[in-house]
Amino acid sequence: MHLTRRTILRIGSLALAAPTAGILETLPAAAQTAPSASRNWRHGLSLFGDLHYPEGFERFDYVKPDAPRGGTVRLSAVGTFDNLNLVVASVKGQLAAGVGLIYNRLLAGALDEVTTMYGLLAEAVDYPPDHSRVAYRLRPEARWHDGMPVTAEDVIFSF
Repeated sequence: MHLTRRTILRIGSLALAAPTAGILETLPAAAQTAPSASRNWRHGLSLFGDLHYPEGFERFDYVKPDAPRGGTVRLSAVGTFDNLNLVVASVKGQLAAGVGLIYNRLLAGALDEVTTMYGLLAEAVDYPPDHSRVAYRLRPEARWHDGMPVTAEDVIFSF
């Protein structure tokens, strides 16, 4: 495994998200969708400083909305692959190049900010100033390919 700054940040994000499994498991489904007065829901998470983008922003500044669409993506990789399972990626086999591009995450990293992530499947995130825990509120419109809603149980299973 080749360690890069991005890999270290991803591992840190996973460590930050790990307590979520226990939090989501104990909350009833209604508590996940109803706004809670005791939580400080935010549209993003930053380990250092304030968020650059306001709540409800349409796109990142570096995204070109009128970029041409369509075409073919060709990814190159040295060697071969024998695994499409991200869960056992560092334990068994070699992952296929680009396999991570087919999955959505709870939060999406901003490429123009360090250690900052904004809601993707999650519409909001709650965490204390010391970042000792984290809770996510899923978007009601988050769906699987077959139209079924993404649930807290699905998130827990993915961990």
